[in-house]
Amino acid sequence: ESSWGGGSTGNSRCKARCRAMGIAWLRRAWQDIGMSQSSPPTSPPTLVTYAAAEGIATLTLHNPPANAYSYEMFRQLDDAVLRARMDAAVHVIVITGHGEKVFCAGADIAMLRAATPEFKYYFCLHANETLLRLEHTPKLVIAAINGHCVGGGLEIAMACDLRLARRDAGKL
Repeated sequence: ESSWGGGSTGNSRCKARCRAMGIAWLRRAWQDIGMSQSSPPTSPPTLVTYAAAEGIATLTLHNPPANAYSYEMFRQLDDAVLRARMDAAVHVIVITGHGEKVFCAGADIAMLRAATPEFKYYFCLHANETLLRLEHTPKLVIAAINGHCVGGGLEIAMACDLRLARRDAGKL
């Protein structure tokens, strides 16, 4: 018997109630963003691409025009860092930005402007945890700075072991 209200019957009632609450929340969230109940949310866009070959995993930040990061980008970056870390064939991780003008311009200001203080707190906490994971990864991590690298983009570069910038790449 569990302390949550008595054996399996109480547990199944709790699960059913939680499931119903989750479905109700999801329906409200869909309505809040203008989606009907019949249209499920689409999967998020790929904001970090992962490619591995010859012992090198290349992680490319892809959110034109400035490769600004969002919560979803940091989730994908975190997943890509863990994927490379756990791949025995990968010895080096290279992080770069999509395009030739910007490595990463930091956080998506429009997203932060619309966010609640609580979301901002947890967003910053997650970003910090992701950068610490990157910094503590035992594999060599290289920032291939192919353009402007400012704000939080510089924080990403600083979490890498080495930073290489293309000549005339932009501002750091």
